[in-house]
Amino acid sequence: MSKIDVARIRRLLDEINEGISVIKDAISMPKNVFLNDLRARYAIRYAIVEIVEASALVSLHILENIYGISLETYSEIFDALAKYNVISLETCNGMRRLIGLRNIVVHRYWIVDDARIYDEAIENGLSIVEKFVKEVEKYVEGL
Repeated sequence: MSKIDVARIRRLLDEINEGISVIKDAISMPKNVFLNDLRARYAIRYAIVEIVEASALVSLHILENIYGISLETYSEIFDALAKYNVISLETCNGMRRLIGLRNIVVHRYWIVDDARIYDEAIENGLSIVEKFVKEVEKYVEGL
């Protein structure tokens, strides 16, 4: 029997999927419209933070309860998931890029570049998060 709380994982994956929906709505508008829409810009920023936080919580739950390890940094967490074949190396690297965006939003390392966030989401940010969800779901189903 699995040591993980599947209902908790499902709730967190649902949060991630809600964040994906928010981002899809925001990037469905032309870039110039998005950049002039304060609510859309703030929504996408918050969604990125929520996606990374929920992804880390899902990951930590798996790592602690299946592998008996506890890690502190987001990078370590996603690296460990790849090491234990919970997610692919490609997904791990994509999630690490998302961590960078999250850190920009949260810590304001420099003025948040909403155009960069928009471009990253369109280029591959969303597909990586969707891949993360699918890979975690597949892993949990296999337990």
